[in-house]
Amino acid sequence: MNWRFCAAALLAAPACVVAQAQEAASEAPAVIAVPEPPAAAPAAATEPAQGQIQEVIVTAQKREQSLQDVPISVTAIDGSFMKDTGAADLAKVSVYVPNVRVDSHDIGSPQVFIRGFGTNAFNPSFESSVGLVQDEIYYGRPGYFTESLFDVDRVEVLRGPQGTLFGKNTIAGVYNVSTKNPGPLWEGEAHASYGSDEQQTVEAGVGGMLNDWAGLRVSGLYRHQDGQLYNSYLDRDEEAFYQKAGRIKLRLTPGESLRSDLIVQSSKTSAPFWPYQLYRLDSDTRNYLQSFDARVEDNPYDFRTEFNTAGRIQKGSSTAALNNKWEIGDLAGLHDASGVLILAGSRFHIDQFNELDVSPADIAWLDSHEHHKQLSAEARFSAEADSLFGLGQKVDFVAGGFFYDSRYQLRASINAGADLGSYLLTRDFCELAGVSPTLCGDGNTVSLPGLAILGTLTSPLTRGDNFAFDYTQDTLSLAGFGQMTWYLTEHWAITPGLRLNRERKKVDSSGTRNCTLDSLGVPVCVIATMLSAQNYEASGLSRSEADLSPKFVLQYFGDSGVNLYASYARGFKSGGFNSLSYTGDNLGFEPEKAQTYELGLKSTLLDNTLRFNATLYETKFRNLQVLAFNGVFFDVSNAGAATSRGVEGDLLWMTPWNPLQLMGSFGWLDAKYDHYSGAPAPVRNPQTGALQIGATQDLGGQRIAFAPRATATLTPTLSFSLFELDARVSGDVIYQGDQYTDTDLDPATHVAAYFEYAARLIVSSPQQAWTLTLGGNNLSDKRVLNQVIDATFFPGSYFAQQAAGRQLYAMLSFRF
Repeated sequence: MNWRFCAAALLAAPACVVAQAQEAASEAPAVIAVPEPPAAAPAAATEPAQGQIQEVIVTAQKREQSLQDVPISVTAIDGSFMKDTGAADLAKVSVYVPNVRVDSHDIGSPQVFIRGFGTNAFNPSFESSVGLVQDEIYYGRPGYFTESLFDVDRVEVLRGPQGTLFGKNTIAGVYNVSTKNPGPLWEGEAHASYGSDEQQTVEAGVGGMLNDWAGLRVSGLYRHQDGQLYNSYLDRDEEAFYQKAGRIKLRLTPGESLRSDLIVQSSKTSAPFWPYQLYRLDSDTRNYLQSFDARVEDNPYDFRTEFNTAGRIQKGSSTAALNNKWEIGDLAGLHDASGVLILAGSRFHIDQFNELDVSPADIAWLDSHEHHKQLSAEARFSAEADSLFGLGQKVDFVAGGFFYDSRYQLRASINAGADLGSYLLTRDFCELAGVSPTLCGDGNTVSLPGLAILGTLTSPLTRGDNFAFDYTQDTLSLAGFGQMTWYLTEHWAITPGLRLNRERKKVDSSGTRNCTLDSLGVPVCVIATMLSAQNYEASGLSRSEADLSPKFVLQYFGDSGVNLYASYARGFKSGGFNSLSYTGDNLGFEPEKAQTYELGLKSTLLDNTLRFNATLYETKFRNLQVLAFNGVFFDVSNAGAATSRGVEGDLLWMTPWNPLQLMGSFGWLDAKYDHYSGAPAPVRNPQTGALQIGATQDLGGQRIAFAPRATATLTPTLSFSLFELDARVSGDVIYQGDQYTDTDLDPATHVAAYFEYAARLIVSSPQQAWTLTLGGNNLSDKRVLNQVIDATFFPGSYFAQQAAGRQLYAMLSFRF
């Protein structure tokens, strides 16, 4: 068995590479935390000396390249490193990637941010600012980010606009995921882990070549956990999670130059819903809620909540794809010519039911059903030439076309709960409705009673009261793209690129009020009145967009192991229509555009034992798309302009003391609104404490939410022998800077900077036939809030979502 080593490199998460040698044209090697001993002696011509850093191969530019040669701020993380650290999803992976944040606690609406920019996907009108590509298939909905992640070869995180090669909706960056392919030899692996809060994961993959022309890999995943957030009202765990998935890859090689991979995969996920706690309750709100549950409290750090609706979410996807690659070779003066054709289709759905007040009172709940289907095709041709018109040296290029057609449907309703009648006689309702404070009382000694029994008495009148949304969107995108790298000399190269994208969206949208009182001839629907909603029908909406996304890079390749690059790139995110409008007014919002400048350093020093990489950048956004709370629900709009500037990088050092390896990453981020007049103001004035529902503010010059100024990780790894076994100990020091977690920059939503610590012991047999990992994350049990937002129905109070506390785990892996 022939083995190759590769190690983490420029802007890669702390990781080294180990992968079985596979067909040279089939797939890149992976990246893991520490090199494993080879099963057989490596070839001297291809293996660096012991203790040196190995090469990492990525596909960040649609072709296999050394990470050190790619003029992009990119991090590559190996699937084995993910398993070692207990990272089962992209959110946990993100802590090792500078200037990146992924919040996936709401598995239906994950939030992904790179360099401070991202998308709050709670309003499904928004498409993601960060693209997701897996096995060269572009996935068009944010919910795909929380689909199952298993049998992973590597994850590449590309920061900054990637419009030239990856297209629309990659304005902040791209997650480029590669899963494992059938190798030349029949082999398999299995992993079983158990951890705190009943975390159980079983993952397995097996495959290889069946004969000279056919290969197969079959893999699967099962995950379950109870989670830490306990609902004392319902006596259940609100973060319980069930996920199962499977994938089949069939590889056909009918000729020496042709390879076809058929991929079929499916994933299903279910969970209670949703993981929020009450925070900073007003005295009148507390008194009202205690009439339903005397235990109600607003401590967001105790992993305890009390709400009455047994919410749930079920989501899943199925995908089929055919990836064809032709190795053409020499063609009309070109070398290493190849063609790629990728055809794919995918279906995705989310069915969710959850309450909107996160309290023991049954005020209102959401019933939502999303269905998405997409067809895509990409054709590429790449090759090399000896020069360009006889000038300079080698030229390599890639050019192609892209097609994407999707249909998205949303059927949702905001429904009255059984206790809504009692809520209508509370100070909170008076404040939202704009009723005079003298009528509502002062909220302490004199206020409306909000008696729980009133809900029971009035429930026959509010039963069936709702406001329903019906939204359908058809999207057609066509693009042509090209990029080449022209090596002017052995030290200098330029890379120009361009993508032309055209997109058309057609939308039918409507909002309808429904209620018992309406049917009785009393034209007053409670939910519609609370939301200031009215019936509307907006059919035949359409918008067409065209965009040019250019790119230009200047590279310098030094003789001393130091490479430099300077780049300019543009990207855009589609405009669209508000799918959760209450009135049908101002449905449209404009596309978001960005341009970025980068200066990058990629260095391999000290006789190939130290790799240090860094990128200095500035990105400017126009027509930034934002989701803002309006006192009752969420609006979508364009926020003007914003700028993000900063630095990010990492290092890997194979120290002079052979057993010790140091890895680290760092990011510094300054992301601000250039101008954003009419931005939502905090519901409660931070200075006076007075409520100011519907107020606005100018956030020009202010920080952007979800943009911590500094992030950093440091991971020392010590390798040693333990009873004739291979062993290593790793520890992580993780620093997360302070940040705001809501658009209005309310001080109550500010999360202070903090440190977290993780560690793991990994013991394996000399031939890596089995591996035992014992580890823990957040070992100090740091209590931190992921997000704080304004509470619906309780103005001046908040909902908080708590990050995970201490997590311990054990994993046993086998290779065969």
